[in-house]
Amino acid sequence: MSSELVLLEKSDGVATVTLNQPETLNALSYDVLVRLREVVDEVAGDPDARAVVLTGAGRGFCSGANLLGGSGESLASGGMGVRAALMRMNDLLTDIAEMEKPWLAAINGPAVGGGCSLALVCDLALIAESAYMSLGYVNIGMVLDMGSTFITPRLVGLRKAKELAFFGERVYGPEAAEIGLTNRVAPDDELMDTAREWAARLADGPALAIGAIKLGMQRALHTTFRDALHWEAQMLALIAQTDDAAEGLTAFYQKRKPEFKGQ
Repeated sequence: MSSELVLLEKSDGVATVTLNQPETLNALSYDVLVRLREVVDEVAGDPDARAVVLTGAGRGFCSGANLLGGSGESLASGGMGVRAALMRMNDLLTDIAEMEKPWLAAINGPAVGGGCSLALVCDLALIAESAYMSLGYVNIGMVLDMGSTFITPRLVGLRKAKELAFFGERVYGPEAAEIGLTNRVAPDDELMDTAREWAARLADGPALAIGAIKLGMQRALHTTFRDALHWEAQMLALIAQTDDAAEGLTAFYQKRKPEFKGQ
């Protein structure tokens, strides 16, 4: 097992990001946050990485904040120390949400507190049957953070989101998919194969169009219908000028599968 806190592998247009602290179920220490920041920046700047899979090493996805982890700077430093760490995490989450590349969470084990929030910010999510998610902040007397107050009600509805937050109970794979916390549930031994298949499909797709669709949906969460229509028209005019759009239309008329290049 590598000693690297967060692993990054790239293959065939897919970047796989693996939280690599299995002894803590991949808790988010300050040092992990710093390394994850580096990884997100690298992925964002790599034109060959067209889709991203986020998962955890060992039997956990992410157990949330390791309040005592890190080298001298911890999330448990109190007051402004907590705020500074959270602001760094918030910047990272915003970059994932606004990155013109789709992120897919492969939830292989417990995703608790901040780990649950990290999975929720991804564009798509698959969960293993035995894995569970929990907005467990209330269990330690804390409030939701990392965007969960924004994302959770939009995924499952306000009343269900309040239930999940107020009680902090575990939601196992089948229920997580049923209520909309994830897209689908997969057998434990098929999770990563399914995640790689989805990521490969994304990487083979028209990257610029997918990026525009992602940003359009994010933007439409806090705008009007009329404004969304206007933005769609602008983006359609831009994307229509890309090589991928030309290839897509040509392939349609020639009745063949398009070969997109992300250009």
